[in-house]
Amino acid sequence: MNLRKTMITMLTVSIIAASAVIYTYATQNKNQTDIEKMAIEFLANGPTFGFDGIPESVAVLEEYSMESYPVQHIVVIAFNTSHAGWGDREGTFIAQIVTPHVVRITIVEGEVVEALIDDTWDEVNQKQVTPEELLLVEDARDKAIQHILENYPELGLEAPEDWIAETQTPSGLVGASTTRYLSEGWNVTLSYPVVQYPDFEVHIQFSGEPSFIWSGTVHNTGIISENSMTQ
Repeated sequence: MNLRKTMITMLTVSIIAASAVIYTYATQNKNQTDIEKMAIEFLANGPTFGFDGIPESVAVLEEYSMESYPVQHIVVIAFNTSHAGWGDREGTFIAQIVTPHVVRITIVEGEVVEALIDDTWDEVNQKQVTPEELLLVEDARDKAIQHILENYPELGLEAPEDWIAETQTPSGLVGASTTRYLSEGWNVTLSYPVVQYPDFEVHIQFSGEPSFIWSGTVHNTGIISENSMTQ
């Protein structure tokens, strides 16, 4: 009976906290969209914010839709917690300090498919996302192309096997690099900082049939953020 009461109490507290977040943000933002509301509800009901989130700190930084099918809606939200860390930190030793966070939530057909906090914590699967041991520029290229093939099967394309690589980095530029790959109508340009675990900004132009232009980011964790797709 005590366990049941405890579970009911925890659920009630969670609902109250989530409602407080939604109410606080909604009263401050009369033009809140349905997508924003869905993203905020997900954040409010998640373990990270549910543990010690500060309702009045929630602020939508950006909302946009990607030119993909099905359409991917992106909502970027800033918020604070009263302790460091992510997820349910009950029973763990953590610093009691107001900690700012940024979460990038992806919604597809009314469902949250990805929520990455601080580019480090996967709020959907409740696990820390760590950089791949060694993500090379060729790996980033292949991941971006595989993303296109998997998300746009109607193109009927296959990944090329042979590439011609060209260094596009301007002479004297320190700390960043740009590489272009060419193959059978594919023109793939990757720009990235010269660090151990870089994020790769990728621009792909395919001049074959059907032609398209794609841009996005291949993060050092292997996660891909699509910015646009024009056919």
